[in-house]
Amino acid sequence: MKQRPAAEDGSLEPAVALLILVILLSLVMYTAFISTGFASGTSARAGMARATDMLVPDGNMIGYADLSGTLGQVRVNNPHPSPARLGAVRVPVRLASLRLTWEQGTGANLGNATVIFTSPAGSEKLPGSSGPVLEKPAWAIIQKGSTLPGQSGNGNDLLEPNEVFVLFIYPSAPLLPGTPFRVEIRIPDRNPMAVTRVVPDPVTPVMDLG
Repeated sequence: MKQRPAAEDGSLEPAVALLILVILLSLVMYTAFISTGFASGTSARAGMARATDMLVPDGNMIGYADLSGTLGQVRVNNPHPSPARLGAVRVPVRLASLRLTWEQGTGANLGNATVIFTSPAGSEKLPGSSGPVLEKPAWAIIQKGSTLPGQSGNGNDLLEPNEVFVLFIYPSAPLLPGTPFRVEIRIPDRNPMAVTRVVPDPVTPVMDLG
Protein backbone atom coordinates (compact mmCIF):
# COMPACT_ATOMS: atom_id res chain seq x y z
CA MET A 1 0.00 0.00 0.00
CA LYS A 2 1.27 3.44 -1.00
CA GLN A 3 1.38 5.93 1.87
CA ARG A 4 -0.22 9.44 1.30
CA PRO A 5 2.34 12.24 1.45
CA ALA A 6 2.38 14.26 4.65
CA ALA A 7 1.60 17.49 2.74
CA GLU A 8 -1.74 16.06 1.57
CA ASP A 9 -2.73 15.17 5.14
CA GLY A 10 -2.80 18.84 6.10
CA SER A 11 -4.27 20.21 2.86
CA LEU A 12 -7.79 20.57 4.39
CA GLU A 13 -6.65 22.38 7.51
CA PRO A 14 -6.25 25.87 5.90
CA ALA A 15 -9.67 25.56 4.25
CA VAL A 16 -11.36 24.58 7.52
CA ALA A 17 -9.60 27.39 9.36
CA LEU A 18 -10.68 29.88 6.69
CA LEU A 19 -14.31 28.70 6.94
CA ILE A 20 -14.28 29.10 10.72
CA LEU A 21 -12.81 32.59 10.34
CA VAL A 22 -15.54 33.58 7.86
CA ILE A 23 -18.25 32.32 10.25
CA LEU A 24 -16.75 34.24 13.18
CA LEU A 25 -16.49 37.43 11.11
CA SER A 26 -20.12 37.05 10.04
CA LEU A 27 -21.25 36.78 13.67
CA VAL A 28 -19.24 39.88 14.58
CA MET A 29 -20.71 41.82 11.64
CA TYR A 30 -24.24 40.80 12.65
CA THR A 31 -23.73 41.86 16.24
CA ALA A 32 -22.06 45.15 15.34
CA PHE A 33 -24.23 46.30 12.45
CA ILE A 34 -27.49 44.41 12.06
CA SER A 35 -28.92 45.15 15.51
CA THR A 36 -27.73 48.77 15.23
CA GLY A 37 -29.30 49.03 11.79
CA PHE A 38 -32.59 47.69 13.12
CA ALA A 39 -32.62 50.30 15.90
CA SER A 40 -31.73 53.00 13.38
CA GLY A 41 -34.52 51.84 11.10
CA THR A 42 -37.02 51.95 13.94
CA SER A 43 -35.82 55.43 14.89
CA ALA A 44 -36.03 56.56 11.27
CA ARG A 45 -39.58 55.25 11.01
CA ALA A 46 -40.60 57.15 14.15
CA GLY A 47 -38.88 60.25 12.77
CA MET A 48 -40.78 59.90 9.50
CA ALA A 49 -44.07 59.66 11.38
CA ARG A 50 -43.14 62.75 13.38
CA ALA A 51 -42.35 64.69 10.20
CA THR A 52 -45.31 63.59 8.10
CA ASP A 53 -48.22 62.81 10.45
CA MET A 54 -48.71 66.43 11.44
CA LEU A 55 -51.57 67.82 13.49
CA VAL A 56 -53.13 70.69 11.52
CA PRO A 57 -56.25 72.87 11.81
CA ASP A 58 -59.26 71.62 9.89
CA GLY A 59 -61.05 74.82 9.01
CA ASN A 60 -61.42 78.06 10.93
CA MET A 61 -61.03 78.72 14.62
CA ILE A 62 -64.14 80.04 16.37
CA GLY A 63 -64.05 82.43 19.30
CA TYR A 64 -66.65 83.00 22.01
CA ALA A 65 -67.26 85.99 24.23
CA ASP A 66 -66.66 85.46 27.93
CA LEU A 67 -70.25 84.61 28.81
CA SER A 68 -71.79 82.21 31.32
CA GLY A 69 -73.95 79.19 30.56
CA THR A 70 -73.32 77.70 27.12
CA LEU A 71 -70.56 78.71 24.68
CA GLY A 72 -71.37 77.13 21.35
CA GLN A 73 -72.33 73.61 22.45
CA VAL A 74 -70.24 73.60 25.64
CA ARG A 75 -71.60 74.29 29.10
CA VAL A 76 -69.26 76.38 31.22
CA ASN A 77 -69.24 77.56 34.80
CA ASN A 78 -68.33 81.26 34.66
CA PRO A 79 -69.30 83.15 37.82
CA HIS A 80 -67.74 86.41 36.57
CA PRO A 81 -68.57 86.83 32.86
CA SER A 82 -67.03 89.63 30.81
CA PRO A 83 -69.02 89.85 27.54
CA ALA A 84 -66.71 92.46 25.97
CA ARG A 85 -63.74 90.03 26.09
CA LEU A 86 -62.82 86.76 24.39
CA GLY A 87 -63.48 83.85 26.75
CA ALA A 88 -62.81 80.65 24.78
CA VAL A 89 -61.92 79.26 21.35
CA ARG A 90 -62.98 76.23 19.35
CA VAL A 91 -60.28 74.51 17.23
CA PRO A 92 -60.98 71.65 14.76
CA VAL A 93 -57.92 69.46 14.10
CA ARG A 94 -56.97 66.56 11.84
CA LEU A 95 -53.85 64.70 10.71
CA ALA A 96 -52.03 65.73 7.55
CA SER A 97 -50.00 62.72 6.45
CA LEU A 98 -47.90 61.70 3.44
CA ARG A 99 -48.46 58.00 4.11
CA LEU A 100 -50.29 55.92 1.53
CA THR A 101 -51.17 53.17 4.00
CA TRP A 102 -51.83 53.13 7.74
CA GLU A 103 -51.51 50.42 10.32
CA GLN A 104 -54.54 49.75 12.48
CA GLY A 105 -54.43 51.72 15.72
CA THR A 106 -51.93 54.34 14.54
CA GLY A 107 -52.47 58.08 14.80
CA ALA A 108 -52.02 60.91 17.28
CA ASN A 109 -53.23 60.25 20.83
CA LEU A 110 -54.87 63.45 21.99
CA GLY A 111 -55.44 61.82 25.34
CA ASN A 112 -51.73 62.54 25.92
CA ALA A 113 -51.86 66.07 24.53
CA THR A 114 -50.58 69.16 26.31
CA VAL A 115 -52.44 72.38 25.48
CA ILE A 116 -50.73 75.71 26.13
CA PHE A 117 -52.49 79.07 25.82
CA THR A 118 -50.21 82.11 25.48
CA SER A 119 -51.08 85.80 25.56
CA PRO A 120 -49.16 88.96 26.55
CA ALA A 121 -49.98 88.06 30.16
CA GLY A 122 -47.96 84.82 29.89
CA SER A 123 -48.30 81.11 29.06
CA GLU A 124 -50.76 78.77 30.72
CA LYS A 125 -50.82 74.97 30.57
CA LEU A 126 -54.47 73.97 30.57
CA PRO A 127 -55.65 70.78 32.28
CA GLY A 128 -57.82 68.38 30.31
CA SER A 129 -61.46 67.95 31.22
CA SER A 130 -64.11 65.34 30.42
CA GLY A 131 -66.89 66.68 32.61
CA PRO A 132 -70.24 67.91 31.34
CA VAL A 133 -69.45 71.45 32.61
CA LEU A 134 -66.05 73.09 32.09
CA GLU A 135 -64.37 75.07 34.84
CA LYS A 136 -61.63 77.58 34.02
CA PRO A 137 -58.95 76.82 33.04
CA ALA A 138 -59.54 73.71 30.91
CA TRP A 139 -59.54 72.14 27.49
CA ALA A 140 -61.64 69.28 26.16
CA ILE A 141 -62.39 67.24 23.05
CA ILE A 142 -66.01 68.21 22.39
CA GLN A 143 -66.62 66.48 19.06
CA LYS A 144 -65.21 63.52 17.12
CA GLY A 145 -66.11 63.34 13.46
CA SER A 146 -64.79 62.27 10.06
CA THR A 147 -63.74 63.89 6.81
CA LEU A 148 -65.53 61.09 4.93
CA PRO A 149 -69.27 61.39 4.21
CA GLY A 150 -71.47 59.15 6.33
CA GLN A 151 -68.73 58.29 8.81
CA SER A 152 -67.93 59.45 12.33
CA GLY A 153 -65.09 59.10 14.81
CA ASN A 154 -64.75 55.79 16.64
CA GLY A 155 -65.09 57.37 20.08
CA ASN A 156 -61.57 57.01 21.49
CA ASP A 157 -58.99 59.79 21.89
CA LEU A 158 -56.74 58.49 19.09
CA LEU A 159 -56.96 60.89 16.17
CA GLU A 160 -56.73 58.61 13.14
CA PRO A 161 -56.64 59.27 9.38
CA ASN A 162 -59.85 60.87 8.05
CA GLU A 163 -60.98 61.82 11.57
CA VAL A 164 -61.59 65.38 12.81
CA PHE A 165 -61.57 66.28 16.49
CA VAL A 166 -62.92 69.59 17.77
CA LEU A 167 -61.11 71.04 20.79
CA PHE A 168 -62.53 73.62 23.18
CA ILE A 169 -59.87 75.83 24.77
CA TYR A 170 -60.94 77.72 27.91
CA PRO A 171 -58.12 79.81 29.47
CA SER A 172 -58.18 81.46 32.89
CA ALA A 173 -58.30 85.10 31.85
CA PRO A 174 -60.54 86.59 29.13
CA LEU A 175 -58.81 88.78 26.54
CA LEU A 176 -59.52 92.35 25.46
CA PRO A 177 -60.12 93.23 21.78
CA GLY A 178 -56.89 93.56 19.80
CA THR A 179 -54.97 91.13 22.05
CA PRO A 180 -52.79 88.57 20.23
CA PHE A 181 -52.85 84.99 21.52
CA ARG A 182 -51.44 81.60 20.64
CA VAL A 183 -52.78 78.07 21.08
CA GLU A 184 -50.19 75.28 21.03
CA ILE A 185 -50.98 71.56 21.09
CA ARG A 186 -48.15 69.17 21.90
CA ILE A 187 -48.41 65.40 21.47
CA PRO A 188 -45.55 62.96 22.22
CA ASP A 189 -43.69 61.85 19.05
CA ARG A 190 -45.45 64.46 16.91
CA ASN A 191 -44.49 67.94 15.83
CA PRO A 192 -46.49 70.49 17.84
CA MET A 193 -49.31 72.45 16.24
CA ALA A 194 -49.56 76.17 16.98
CA VAL A 195 -52.03 78.78 15.79
CA THR A 196 -51.83 82.51 16.46
CA ARG A 197 -54.77 84.90 16.29
CA VAL A 198 -55.84 88.38 17.43
CA VAL A 199 -59.04 89.07 19.39
CA PRO A 200 -61.50 90.90 17.12
CA ASP A 201 -62.73 94.39 17.87
CA PRO A 202 -65.50 94.45 18.88
CA VAL A 203 -66.00 91.12 20.63
CA THR A 204 -69.29 89.45 19.76
CA PRO A 205 -70.87 86.28 21.23
CA VAL A 206 -69.53 84.14 18.36
CA MET A 207 -66.56 85.13 16.15
CA ASP A 208 -64.91 83.53 13.12
CA LEU A 209 -61.19 83.89 13.86
CA GLY A 210 -60.02 82.41 10.56
